[in-house]
Amino acid sequence: MVRKWIEQISWVRRSSTLRLAALLSGLFALGFVLAISIALTVGQRANERRLDTALVTLAQGSSIAEIQGDTPALILRPLDDLSGLPTPFQRAVTRGGGTVSLRDDLMRSDLWRVLVTQDNAGQPVMVAIPIEDLENAQELLAQILWTTAVIVVAATLAIGVWAGLLAQRRLARINATLARLAAGDLTARTGRDQSTDDLDDMSQNIDQTASELERLVSQTRHLSASIAHDLRTPLARLRAQLEMLPDSDGRGAALEEASHLSSVFDTIMRVARIEAGQGREGFEPLDLGEFVRDMAEIYDPVIDDASKTLSVEITSPATIDADRAMLVQAMANLIQNALVHGGDQITLFVDGATMGVADDGAGVDPAEFAEIIKPMVRLDAARSTQGSGLGLALVRAVADRHGATLDLAVNTPHGLRIALKFTGL
Repeated sequence: MVRKWIEQISWVRRSSTLRLAALLSGLFALGFVLAISIALTVGQRANERRLDTALVTLAQGSSIAEIQGDTPALILRPLDDLSGLPTPFQRAVTRGGGTVSLRDDLMRSDLWRVLVTQDNAGQPVMVAIPIEDLENAQELLAQILWTTAVIVVAATLAIGVWAGLLAQRRLARINATLARLAAGDLTARTGRDQSTDDLDDMSQNIDQTASELERLVSQTRHLSASIAHDLRTPLARLRAQLEMLPDSDGRGAALEEASHLSSVFDTIMRVARIEAGQGREGFEPLDLGEFVRDMAEIYDPVIDDASKTLSVEITSPATIDADRAMLVQAMANLIQNALVHGGDQITLFVDGATMGVADDGAGVDPAEFAEIIKPMVRLDAARSTQGSGLGLALVRAVADRHGATLDLAVNTPHGLRIALKFTGL
């Protein structure tokens, strides 16, 4: 429960807008607290200076001979006559003055300001006045200021987090749109029609870019499919004319090339149809273990005729939502690829939500993995064998349609291992 809750709020730690809002709010709060602390410290020292000035004025306006004892408002004593006064007064006199705090009240006050100065006759004296009321007033002021600081800082943090959340929500919408575009959904849009700030400008630019990208990709897919479709008719007529020719080696080779071209055009059209698909129409729950067993049963005779061995490895098979017909095309292409380019051992495997084909052939240099999944790309070692370079392109299109990852790796100890890793189960 706690782990799930932590995962749900983990985005807060990664949110740059919230971090910025918290940083600015924290700096403001720190500055506000420092300003209050400095103001209170400076104010207290200014009050002490004013009190000392007042004490000097009181002492110089009086004489020891005129004072008839201590009063609650004033204590004026010669330095050699501090009898009866609490010990803190005597320590303050040795320091030349200061603020004296008493445990018990002295003449209804436990806080006095003491100063050593001279009376009007030039005699050294100690003069003290009670400052409890002044100190209480200063404490009240400090309480008011700190209460205000707490309210202002809390309000600032709340406003900062609120502003950060608003910006984060807009950034999240932009990020979600980009993620959908990266996943192949070219219809994704942020939906911002009006511009009020730079984030709206960014959203509009993303939408315009996505619209243009969708248009260009749609034109490209339509063009490739249209070319393949338009060429199939004259190719069919050519094949019919070739079949009418007398038997010869040239006729057989021409028919074989015509069949190869027809297969290429069919594959191009299948790739275009898969890439043009949207939504999850035709998807249904599919047990990967049963599916791979069915594929093994279908292709075992073909592999056996090629004098190769087929094995099946299934570990904890997952059930996914998938278009079975598309996966059949993908696995058929992988098996055909292993038959043509692989070794004597072909393995169909399932591991959880991962499905694929492995062989023990010569394999492919890992540096070439990104190239061989591109349409019409054939490595030099494969040019002597039949093929169009569209097989893995079709597999990648099927993987993209299912939100899966096409993973190519070196098989152990040698060979090629191609897997479709399904996510979002």
